[in-house]
Amino acid sequence: MTEYTTTTTGTFEDGMSAFTKGEFSESIRGLSEAITLDPDKEVAYLTRGVAYMKTDRADMAIDDFDKAIELNPTNRRAYHLRGHAYYVTGHREKALHDFDKAIELDSEYGAAYLSRANLHTELGNGEEAEQDMEAVILLKEKNLGTFANENNILRSRHLRMEAEGILGEIDR
Repeated sequence: MTEYTTTTTGTFEDGMSAFTKGEFSESIRGLSEAITLDPDKEVAYLTRGVAYMKTDRADMAIDDFDKAIELNPTNRRAYHLRGHAYYVTGHREKALHDFDKAIELDSEYGAAYLSRANLHTELGNGEEAEQDMEAVILLKEKNLGTFANENNILRSRHLRMEAEGILGEIDR
């Protein structure tokens, strides 16, 4: 591993670690450094964007979500997150457009339907809100099943890694 790669990985991991601890300002610092070293790291923009949202800087979050979309125009999550940032900044029509785009990219993205339903309700679009809530209900069971399966896979992987670590310690 080169020094560049080690530094990039280290700053990215530091930023992600701070994010998971709820240390959003520290996360922004680490992810900003990682982005400086690797400006094509899509997940760094997404995570830093969310950290900006958590620190009441939605305008800066929009810039990061824009960059993530530029890097990957099919990232449904980037559109959904940018929709939230637009909503917070008072740009309801742009938010609605991004929720629409997230759903267009993934017709089973329940979170985007829920966000769009809430926005339709606020805008007085009762019929559209009702249709989106029906989609949320239909997807709920499927999404819960998918989440449970993914959680079991992650838990199994985590337990395997722990076991390998313990075996490694025993071998020493």
